[in-house]
Amino acid sequence: MKKILALAIASAFAAPAFAATSNVDVYGALGISIEDTNASNVGMQVTDRQSRIGFKGSEDLGGGLKAIWQIEQAISATAGGQDGVGGATLANRNSFVGLSGGFGTVLMGRHDTPYKLATAGKLDAFADTMGDVNAAGNLATSGEAGRSNATQLIHATHDARPAQAIAYISPNFSGFTFAGAIVATNLDGNGVNDNQNNSNMDAVSLSGTYENGPLYAALAYQEAEDISTAAGTQDSAAWKIGAGYKFGDVKVGFVYEDVELVGNDLQDALYGNVAYSMGAITLKAQYGELDVATGADASKLTLGVDYNLSKRTNVYALYDMNDTDGKSNLDGWAMGVRHSF
Repeated sequence: MKKILALAIASAFAAPAFAATSNVDVYGALGISIEDTNASNVGMQVTDRQSRIGFKGSEDLGGGLKAIWQIEQAISATAGGQDGVGGATLANRNSFVGLSGGFGTVLMGRHDTPYKLATAGKLDAFADTMGDVNAAGNLATSGEAGRSNATQLIHATHDARPAQAIAYISPNFSGFTFAGAIVATNLDGNGVNDNQNNSNMDAVSLSGTYENGPLYAALAYQEAEDISTAAGTQDSAAWKIGAGYKFGDVKVGFVYEDVELVGNDLQDALYGNVAYSMGAITLKAQYGELDVATGADASKLTLGVDYNLSKRTNVYALYDMNDTDGKSNLDGWAMGVRHSF
């Protein structure tokens, strides 16, 4: 009995000590919706929208310097099988190790490029839903009929989360922050070693953002080598500008993006949004147009309403309309719940 009591007391003191020194935070989000579209052979379904779980921490190294790390994984409550990740590998979202101090932050690993971070989330009124302007948020999930008819406003290759990123993020200078990254996979768009140019850099990404009170503004530029195109692998450059402003209960935003292939225009996109808050209710609308050099122009209009049950939980409903030249229109509706922890 004395031995059991001694072990119990030791465990009571040891566990908190371990938790304090490990400095691990667990976070994530679950977003699931009921959706339906007019795509052929696709009926009403339950869809997971960018659910994830993450672990992050830091260690104080002294002199204002600290080590930082993060492991983040996409999960899916609606994926096939029992793994809950839809066959994805571990740490398939932002996962890295780095150093942070008065100089800013340096990190290595899988991470969103500065180009992507400049506008993702902050200037998309329907992020992580059916109405998302990013490819991951289009109407249908992978493998479903009709996905190609949904409008993807932002170029998927440049809106990237590469696995071999080396990034720098500056300190905040009175609201202004700049970031730069190189992607050193030495692979072309088809996953083949790029021996032709003997290069160890597949992409260079730069951004500058300003956030102060109701104003947010962003400018970003990115060059990528050997991306896959209909003509084979080609070098590409893209730039975009975006801004958002809040007037009392009204918030507006816009983004413009221009993408080129070896000096020739590939596509440009422009979208804008407005949101009006009435207590826990927010009414939202977003419209965008895509102009493609090949002529397959498209547009996307999304209307929706959010109801915040708390700071971390909300329910929403939306209707999404897509129009692509030469293809049948793809429309759909969704009702969902999202909880962050």
